[in-house]
Amino acid sequence: MALNSPPNLSARIFYGLRTDIQYNAHYLSESEIIYPAGGVIVIHDHLQKKQKFIRLQDKHKPIKSLVLAPNRRWLALNEIAEEGQKPIITIYDLTTYKRRKILTVPFENSTAREFACIQFTFDSKYLVAITGEPDWCLYYYNWDKGKVESHAKAQNPSGQGTVESVQCNPSDATLVVITGPYTFRIMNVSETVWRQWGWCKAENIAITSCMWLTPDRILFGTENGVIMMVENGELRQNCIFRAAEVTEFSLKKVEAEAEEGDKTSTTSKQDSTSDSTVSLDESQPVTCFVNFAKGFAYACGPGYVHMFEKETPHHWRKRNLFRISRKSYKHTREHPVWSNLDAIQHITIDPNQETLLITTLRKQLYHVKLFGQHMLQNPEIPFTELGPSMHYGPINSLSMCAWKPIFMTSGEQDKSIRIWNYMTDDVEMIKLYQEEIHCVSLHPAGLFAIVGFSDKLRFMVVLIDDFEVMREFPIRNCKQAKFSTNGHLFAAVNGQVIQVFSSVSFQNVYNLKGHNGRITCLAWSANDLTLVSCGTEGAVYEWSMSSGQRVGEVILKTNQFKACAVNSIGKTTYGLGTDGEIKEIGSNTIRRNLGLIGCALDTIVLSRSDMMLFVTGGDGGVTSVQLPLLDKAVFNEFHMHNKKVTCIALAYDDQTLVSVAEDASICLWRLTNADGRAIALEKDFAYSKEILISKKDLQEKINNINLLSTRMSELETEHTYQLRQAEATQAEKLKEVHEGYCAAIEELKEKNELMESEHTHEIGMIQQDIAKLRSGHERTLQALEADFNVRLINEYDRYQSLEDKTARMRKDYEERLEELAESKLQALREINNMFEAKLEEKDLLLQELQEQTDLERREHETIKASIEEDADREIIEIRTAYEVQLKEEKDANVRLKGETGLMKKKLISANKEIDEFKHQVSQLKAEHKQFQKVISTLERDVADLKKEISERDGTIQDKEKRIYELKRKKQELEKYKFVLNFKITELKNQCSLRAKNQPVKRKISIGQKGLLK
Repeated sequence: MALNSPPNLSARIFYGLRTDIQYNAHYLSESEIIYPAGGVIVIHDHLQKKQKFIRLQDKHKPIKSLVLAPNRRWLALNEIAEEGQKPIITIYDLTTYKRRKILTVPFENSTAREFACIQFTFDSKYLVAITGEPDWCLYYYNWDKGKVESHAKAQNPSGQGTVESVQCNPSDATLVVITGPYTFRIMNVSETVWRQWGWCKAENIAITSCMWLTPDRILFGTENGVIMMVENGELRQNCIFRAAEVTEFSLKKVEAEAEEGDKTSTTSKQDSTSDSTVSLDESQPVTCFVNFAKGFAYACGPGYVHMFEKETPHHWRKRNLFRISRKSYKHTREHPVWSNLDAIQHITIDPNQETLLITTLRKQLYHVKLFGQHMLQNPEIPFTELGPSMHYGPINSLSMCAWKPIFMTSGEQDKSIRIWNYMTDDVEMIKLYQEEIHCVSLHPAGLFAIVGFSDKLRFMVVLIDDFEVMREFPIRNCKQAKFSTNGHLFAAVNGQVIQVFSSVSFQNVYNLKGHNGRITCLAWSANDLTLVSCGTEGAVYEWSMSSGQRVGEVILKTNQFKACAVNSIGKTTYGLGTDGEIKEIGSNTIRRNLGLIGCALDTIVLSRSDMMLFVTGGDGGVTSVQLPLLDKAVFNEFHMHNKKVTCIALAYDDQTLVSVAEDASICLWRLTNADGRAIALEKDFAYSKEILISKKDLQEKINNINLLSTRMSELETEHTYQLRQAEATQAEKLKEVHEGYCAAIEELKEKNELMESEHTHEIGMIQQDIAKLRSGHERTLQALEADFNVRLINEYDRYQSLEDKTARMRKDYEERLEELAESKLQALREINNMFEAKLEEKDLLLQELQEQTDLERREHETIKASIEEDADREIIEIRTAYEVQLKEEKDANVRLKGETGLMKKKLISANKEIDEFKHQVSQLKAEHKQFQKVISTLERDVADLKKEISERDGTIQDKEKRIYELKRKKQELEKYKFVLNFKITELKNQCSLRAKNQPVKRKISIGQKGLLK
C-alpha cells in the first residue's frame, strides 16, 4: 500500500451520552438503542457490543430534543438556531442513516430561535412542532413533502404560561394536547383550522408531564406530585391521585358514574414499603410519563420509577417500584448519598415491552426488566447499568498498557480511576476516592500504576479487584507523571521540577530543573535514554537519563507548548501548543513549523514505528498527520467528539487509538490503512492474562473455598438423610392416599350407576315431552296453513282485479297516442310549405347580394393592392427602426446582465467577507485574550531582562576597562616588539658578516698552524 497519505481512522466504539438533550435515548429494536453522544448519534447494539453512527452536519450546533417516530423508522432532531436565524428540524432515515428532510419556520416574521417541543403523529406521517418564546406558534407539518399544512397559536389566549410538551393522540392524527407550566390545551384541526375544546383552566396548575392514557383519556402530572385525568375533554374531579402513594387506578365511564352516583377511584398508601424505602417528599414533581400496551410508568421522587400494569380497559394496578441501585456506588464508598445527578430525565420502553430504560444527569444508561418480581416479593427493584460504567465529569488523564489490552482513565469531577479493556469493550475495575485525582500512569506490565492525588503521589499495585498503595511520595497536586517505556523508571512533576524515580528501589534518581512555567507534558524515548518535557513558558527540554543533564533545548516565548512526543531513538521531537502549529525539533533547532487546522493544538501521540502521528485540537477533532513532515503538512481530520479532547493514546500494536474528551466521552478508533506503518509484532505475541492478588486475599478465598466445600459436604449428607426420611414419609402418605382413592373410586362407581339409571329415566321423560311438543306443533302448523290459504285466495282475487284495470288503462293510452301522431303529421306538412315559400324568396335575395358582392370585391382588390404597397413600405421602415432599437436594447441587456453578474459576485464575496470578518473578529478576540496573557508574561520577561541588562551593563563597563588596559599593554608590547625586531635585524646582519668572515678566519688558522709546524 502506498504511504503517500496519512493513515485513516474509523470509530469502532464511542462511549458517552449527552444529557443536555431532551428524550435522549430510544429503543430501535429489542437490542438496538439510539442516543446522542459527542458530535454523533449512536446506534448501539448492547447484545453484540457493536455500534453504528449518524454524523451530524454541525456537531457544535446545540440540540434541544431527539424524537423517534412511532414506526421507529424516522428520527427528528430539534436544533436550536443562532441569533438571527430560524430553528430547524432535521429528519433522518434510520434504515439508510442519512438525512431525509429539513423543516423550518415558513414565515419571515418569526423571531423564535428554537422549537419548544416536537412530536410525530401516531401514523408517523405528520409532525407537530411548537416554537418557543416569544411566538409560541404551532405548526402542523406534512414532513415528507416538507410543507406546513396548518398553523395556530399554541399559548393560552391570555398569554399566561409556557409550552413544554405536545402529545399526539394515539389514534387520531388531528388531535393534540399542549401542556406546560400553567398551560393545558386540547386542540383539534379540521380543514387547516385549529380549534380548542374541552377543559383548559390550568392557570394555577404547574404541569410537568402529560400523556394519552387511552384515545379519550389524558393523564398529567404536576409539580407538587399530583396526577390528574381529563376524559373526553372534561376534568375528572374524582380522579386526582398522589403520585407517590397511589397503588391502583380504577377509572369508570362517565355514563356509569351518572347512573351509580359520584364514586371515587380507589387509592391506598404504600404502607408495606414504607420501612424499606426512603420517605418521599410530597413536593416531588411527576415527570416522564410513558404509556405502553401493558400499562404505563412515570417518575416521581429521587430516582424512583412507578410502573402500573393494565388489568382491564378501566383498571390499572401498581406492580413495581424501580430505583437506581446503591450498588452503583459500591466500589469504595460505604455510605453513598443520592444526588441531583440521579434525577430521571427520560423513560423509554423496548418494542417487546420487556425492558424499561432511563437516563439521568449522569452520562449513563440504566435498564430494568419490566415484568420480573412483583413488588410484594421485592418492594424496590434496582436499575442496572447498561454498558460500562462511565465517568460523569471531565477525564483529565489517560494511560495505555503494553502487556495487556487495557487502559486507565481518571475523572476530575467524580474522583474515580477506571481500567478499561478495549478488546472486550468493558470496564474491568472502578475505584472511587475522596481526594482529587490529577494524573495516572499505567506500568507497561499493567500490574502497577502511579496516581497523582491532591496530597501525594502514590505508587499502587493493580490487584484483581482493587488498588493497593505500595509507596507514597510527598508531591502535591502532581499534574504530570509517566512511566518510562520499559517501566524501570518513572518521572513526576513537582512544581517546576521533574523528579525521576526508580520503579524498583523508589530512589530519587534525578531532579531535573530548568522550567520556569507549568510543565504540560513528559515523553520518554523507546530506549529510555532520553526524556523530553515541555511547558507553558515556551520551552522544550531534552534530558539525558544517563547523566541527568539537559542535552537539548528550544525556547519559543510566543508559544505555550501543551504536548510533545519523541521518536524511538530520541533524536527528533514533535511539539505543539497554542499557536496551532506542529514543530519538528532536532539538534536544538526547529526544523519544520507547519500549521494544521487553524486553531490551538492540545495533545499528540507518535506510534512506536515512528511512522504515524496523531494530534488533537479545537473542539473534538483528531488529526492524522503524514510522516515524514514535508514543507506543507498532509493530514486528515476525523470528528466524533464535540468537546475538547484532553488525552489520546495509541495501543501497543499501533492498531487502536483511544481519545477522551472533557464531556467524559471515550472513543476507540481503528486504524484502517496502517499496513506498512504499524509496528511489526512477533507471530507468537499474545497479551498477558495474569493478575495480582494479595496473599491475605488469596488465603481468605482459599479458606472460604474450604469452608464452603465442608459446608457443601455437610449439606449433601443432611440432604441425603432428609431425602430418605421424606421418601419414607411420602411412601406412607402415598399408601394412605392410594387407599383413600380406591374407596373413593368404589363410591364414584356406585354414584355413576345411580346417575346412569336416573339419566335413563330422565331421557324417557324428555322423549315423552318431545312427543307432546311435536303433536302440539303439528296442530299449530295445520291451523297456520289453513289461515294462510285463505289469505292467499284473497290476494289472488285482488291481483285479478288489478290486472283488468291495467288492461283498460293500456287501451285508453294507445288511442290517445294515435290521435297525437296524426295531429303532429298535419302540423309538420303546414310548416314545410311555409318554409319552402320563404326559401324561394331568400334565393332571389341571395342572387342580388352575390352580384353586389362581386362589384365590391373588384373595388376592394384595387384598394387592397394600393394599401399593401403602402403597408409594405411602412413595414420596411418600421422594421428597420425596430431592428436598430432591438440591437440597442440587446446591447443594453447584455451590459446590464454583466453588471448584474458582477453585483451578484460582489454581493457573494461581500457576504463571504462578512462571514470571514466575523470569524476573524472572533479569532482576533481569542487571539487578543491570548496576546494579553502573552503580553503579561512578556512584561514580566521584560522586567527580568531589564534587570539582567542593568547587571550586564556593569559587567560590560568592567570589561571595557579591562579591554582598555589590555589595549595599552598591547601598544607597549608592540613598541617592545618593534625594538626587538630592530635588534633581531641587527643581529642577523652581524651573523651574516660573521658567516662571511668565517672562511677567512679558517684560512688564517690554517696558515698559523702551518707556520707553527
